Amino acid sequence: MKIAVIAKTRLPIAEPFRGGLEAFTHALCKEYIRLGHRITLYAHADSDPDLNVKGFYGNAHRENEYFEIYETDEYLSILEDIEQNDFDIVHNNSTHELPILWGVKAPIPVVTTIHTPPISKLKAAIKICSASKNLRFVMPSKSFEAVWQPYLNNGSTVIYNGVDLDKWPLIRTSRDYLFWFGRIVHDKGLDIVIDAAHELNMPLKFAGPLDDQKYFDEQISLRMTENDTYLGHLKQSDIHLHMKGAAAVVNAVRWEEPFGLTNIEAMSSGVPIAGFDRGAFVELINVESGVVAEQKNVKSLAKAIAAAIPLDSNKVRRHAETFSLRTMAQRYINYFEELI
Repeated sequence: MKIAVIAKTRLPIAEPFRGGLEAFTHALCKEYIRLGHRITLYAHADSDPDLNVKGFYGNAHRENEYFEIYETDEYLSILEDIEQNDFDIVHNNSTHELPILWGVKAPIPVVTTIHTPPISKLKAAIKICSASKNLRFVMPSKSFEAVWQPYLNNGSTVIYNGVDLDKWPLIRTSRDYLFWFGRIVHDKGLDIVIDAAHELNMPLKFAGPLDDQKYFDEQISLRMTENDTYLGHLKQSDIHLHMKGAAAVVNAVRWEEPFGLTNIEAMSSGVPIAGFDRGAFVELINVESGVVAEQKNVKSLAKAIAAAIPLDSNKVRRHAETFSLRTMAQRYINYFEELI
């Protein structure tokens, strides 16, 4: 099968990943290739060259105040290039509205995995165009499908995200500190995680790109004690090494997160999860792999962390195996074959 994969082009699809969308796109493209399919990844020009990348811009124009104009031109160039090549299907992972508008009359099926809440031009495009038989939509969780349901005229399909289990082997051997990793922004709730760690008097290590300096300066650095360590923005292999001594990974998001790949990466490493009932969280864990806080506050989260720490790493890993990259990719391929 010849697949055109459209990425969100603002950031490279390469390590260290800026967020879950970049990690998802990278892993899925590698698995498509491993399964024997031919792909072209339309992405930021600095993306991983092993993915057969066709990039129209690198970092050019991205700091320009009129970047949205350049971005529109970039997606127009991508769609024109797809029309000029003999693809079987388009897998759209961008958050831009143009692939949806174009897909209504595209010469091949267009499958869009939705990664963002209905708060942008993408919502309007989907509301207007989703009745088209040429458009199909995939959601990464049932909770996220419910969020988007009012805007989808022909429904959607749920395909859970997955991780490369070989890349995240069971590694946990001790319970020395709490661990957190992700984009350092208010919505991810790192400040709540720090407060919960202090409530338990446990060391905390955390890692991720510093995407909101003001939030870090006002809500994170002022909270940190000698027991809290910021590790920087790490590659996945380095994040995995820190799972070795992790007592638990903590999730305290302030939004309805569509999935949460970090939870599966941690569980695959044998580390249990504690977190709030927000977004897809309760769909990702079971009683042997994680604990849901009874309320969305620090004391309840601390109680959930304490309950998660004793969970057996082997059982945690076994649950993570239900969210494998291989299973996810094969479900996409089967879906594409049905459409073709």
